[in-house]
Amino acid sequence: MGHLPLVLSERRDGADKAGQPCLIFDAIFNPTICSKAAKDPKLRGTLIEVALSRIEEKTGFTLSRTIATPNIKSKEAIPPRTARIPAFWVSAESTSTARIQELKTTAVPVWTWSPTREGCRIVIQVPDLTKSLHASSTLDLESRRLIFTAGSRYHLDTPLLQPNQGARAPVGGTKFLPTTVDPDSAMAEWNVKDKELVVQIKWASVVAREKEKKEQNV
Repeated sequence: MGHLPLVLSERRDGADKAGQPCLIFDAIFNPTICSKAAKDPKLRGTLIEVALSRIEEKTGFTLSRTIATPNIKSKEAIPPRTARIPAFWVSAESTSTARIQELKTTAVPVWTWSPTREGCRIVIQVPDLTKSLHASSTLDLESRRLIFTAGSRYHLDTPLLQPNQGARAPVGGTKFLPTTVDPDSAMAEWNVKDKELVVQIKWASVVAREKEKKEQNV
């Protein structure tokens, strides 16, 4: 299975039925995947493993794979939160009903980034934005890679970090990021007025960077 999008909440402290302290995370997958997992034990096991791996990466803990599934909808009430999109899909919203003829050639959109307090702000320019492009756009952010597609008009696939050898600038951009990012923290929204997609994302944690380094050295 390829990249499996997951939204992982921030840690909450709670207690189990015996009153023992416990950590609570909300692990949210696409509803379609969850519906399939309800009928497919193997897929359900994969979702659990992905969630546990992400929690380990986020906390630095090593979790047991002895799983118990209590008959409850959720542990405590799930608090409302701003939807965080881990880069697998940017949902479309209403745009101008004006129809502009789309060009047939595929262009590489220009993008820039600027630092924020905990990460960076990535802006992808989509000057020929139309309602259909807006509705069909997809965004995939990995720790070292960005992929954006809008219909057949725009396609961007670029490394975010400079390779050991090769390009001095990323595809469509002018400078590479200084370090890896945390895909689970990505929050994307359209600025329809300025015809751009804005992504707020945090830098990867030290634990995540060390884990990635070890995997690359294996």
